[in-house]
Amino acid sequence: MTSFKPLDPAQNRARYLVVRQSMPTEDAAPPSLHADNPLLPDTADDLPNQLHSSLQGAQLKVLIPRFAQAGDENAIPGFLNLTWNGSRVGTRYDYETPIDPAITEFELLLPAGLTNASGSHELSYILSHGGNPDEVAHEVINIDTQAPLPNGEVTLPAEVERDGITKPYLDANGFVLVTVPQYATKKIGDEIEAFFGISLPGAISIGKVTVTDTAVPVTFNLTAAQVGTEEGEKELWYTLMDRKGNKSLPSAYKKTNVSLTDPPEGLLPPSIPLFDDDTLPKLVDLADARMPLGIGILAEYDNYIADRDEIEVTVDGILLPAQRINGFPFYVNVPYSALAKDSLGEKTITTSYQIKRGTVRHPLTPLTKNIVVDLRRPGPGEGEENPNPDLDLVTVQGQGGNGPNVLTEDDKDQTVSVTAQVFDGVKDGDVATLIWKGVEVTAAQGGVIELDGTETDDLEWTVEWEVVDEGGNGNPLPVSYKLTNPDLNENEEFSLPQDVDVYIRPGVAPEVRFQHMDPDLTLLNCQSLRADAVLGKCAEALVAGGEPELKGKTLACTYQGYSDSAGTTVKPGTKYEFNYSPSDQEVDDGFIIKVRYQELLATQSAWGEISYVVEIDGRDVTSSHFVRVHMVGGTGTPCPI
Repeated sequence: MTSFKPLDPAQNRARYLVVRQSMPTEDAAPPSLHADNPLLPDTADDLPNQLHSSLQGAQLKVLIPRFAQAGDENAIPGFLNLTWNGSRVGTRYDYETPIDPAITEFELLLPAGLTNASGSHELSYILSHGGNPDEVAHEVINIDTQAPLPNGEVTLPAEVERDGITKPYLDANGFVLVTVPQYATKKIGDEIEAFFGISLPGAISIGKVTVTDTAVPVTFNLTAAQVGTEEGEKELWYTLMDRKGNKSLPSAYKKTNVSLTDPPEGLLPPSIPLFDDDTLPKLVDLADARMPLGIGILAEYDNYIADRDEIEVTVDGILLPAQRINGFPFYVNVPYSALAKDSLGEKTITTSYQIKRGTVRHPLTPLTKNIVVDLRRPGPGEGEENPNPDLDLVTVQGQGGNGPNVLTEDDKDQTVSVTAQVFDGVKDGDVATLIWKGVEVTAAQGGVIELDGTETDDLEWTVEWEVVDEGGNGNPLPVSYKLTNPDLNENEEFSLPQDVDVYIRPGVAPEVRFQHMDPDLTLLNCQSLRADAVLGKCAEALVAGGEPELKGKTLACTYQGYSDSAGTTVKPGTKYEFNYSPSDQEVDDGFIIKVRYQELLATQSAWGEISYVVEIDGRDVTSSHFVRVHMVGGTGTPCPI
């Protein structure tokens, strides 16, 4: 059994002193950042002790509070040294007590380059007093380097989403409400800035909003003044910056068209002349589709803007490419494929159009017109090709002994056989009509074959000679045929033309005649010459009009002087060759070709001929005029220029 010996008062006091000295003490107070580089105020939705991005990685001033034994009179040496995440950093602060009572805190420097790593970090210090370390409380510093993430494009009112920013909308509302979508990292203190324009350098800031309640959507009013006066496609976007200064990249760009002009008005349903002006019953037939069919606008509408307005035509659900409207009337060619969609007909389809200005279409509901389409036709074709390549070429054979597709005078006054292989899909009621040099051959002339759908042999037309005679020469002269079926509709299908060489009589070129011949002596003399701005003086020869074969042709013209009346002996130095290409009007009315003075002068008193060569009906033909020429006076002096 243990027995306790009572302590005397002195022993008891000594024992109590030991107990008191062994009592736990408070850790030294934690460090804090200087007011020159403070931490951000705490918010309810973020980690505390956040360091602004402008200070991250920089050298920071740190304050250590005065410790309890700083005034010890016993000259105790010691030091203070900052720690970052438990490691000594920076220059230590050495001291010896007693420390000036005026010093209430010690300023140390946290080296640069430590606070740029994201995450939570411990800032503390070592208090070594007389070599005895003390426990020191640490401060947690939170470093955030991640910017908030935008969540897609801004949203606009439904009407603006659909039509863009329009003059009527701004007139009615004064501004456009721009809403920034909620985003996952949204926090109190975030700064949201919205922009409007084409690109960052040239864009304007709509405004800035600092988040105070994360549940409340952020909106901006894009005013009419901010929209300005420039039209066209613009963009809206925003940036996010948290309270630490971390700024996001721009959000996705919302594209919207700005149209500050009055919208098109007075628009009418589609104008379709080949349908609208058709006789009853109105119909778009094969010929219309191949022309092609045009759909558009007949007359200028209100508020039309040249060089901006486009028309978008839709045919049976097929949207055709928009076309710039450069005047009125204006029509869009409809491709055959759009009319033949699903079936050849007979069918009723819907056509429509809208005016496209920028990205906005007017009116909101397209203007429509229903049309009846029938592209059915006899023969094997379904496509738009005209002539139809699936129909075989004809073969023309005369009775004069020539080969196929050649007719001459030997075939004269006899019938001509024209044959073609029967086509696929022949039906009862089909009619094959021969076409000779662009003219349909009548039944009386042997040009029409009525079919009953049982034909398997070649089709043969026996054509009267009068058809060939009326067609005249040609090389090539086209011969083809067309298919119709009156029981089906009025559509016509044509074969490719066969090139036939027809030369049944000599070709004749329009007459050429020298003009201004001496009326008394029938000479081409000095009185016959005429002034010319280029040639000086010249003789004129008239080519008669009325021969359409000369259109688009070039005449190879020649003047030649001769020393004899038979025109057999060429006079040297008198040949003048030139070309002339008459206009269509000149071909119809007649035209002048000119012989220059030099060759006429060289002819002196002899004979001369003007002639030309031109291709007519595939062969060269010539016309000429031979005259007596006298270009000297009684004294032997040549005609004056």
